[in-house]
Amino acid sequence: MNYPEWDEVASDKELIDEFYEQLLIRYPELKEDVEYNEGLLHIDMGGFQSVAERLCTERKIDEAKSCFNWVNSLFCRSKNELLNAINVSFLEYFEYYHGLSDTEFENIMPKELFRGYKEMMAYMEKMAKDANERNTET
Repeated sequence: MNYPEWDEVASDKELIDEFYEQLLIRYPELKEDVEYNEGLLHIDMGGFQSVAERLCTERKIDEAKSCFNWVNSLFCRSKNELLNAINVSFLEYFEYYHGLSDTEFENIMPKELFRGYKEMMAYMEKMAKDANERNTET
């Protein structure tokens, strides 16, 4: 699969529809929340992130790997809204370390999605560093 490239004029509408359709089939426990959120993609992606984190915490390796493979299939085809939601509401602040080692996490995540995770962590670290530098200047 190819690593996704941002395209600000592209629409991920069909891919978002696919995400929701498959999300409710794969993770029916999210149905009530998804219905309540009325299509708020980032909130629903955050709920999905919680499910994936729980799989890692409970060391359900095969299920977590399946989850990551599915997200990766969406990630690699996304260009705009869904790409943003995966980056900001799934990968950013993903907490796997309560159940998995760094190596285990990297090994169960497809290379494209893991690259996205690493890029989000580097971005967050840079933002924190910049904020700290601004705070020490004042």
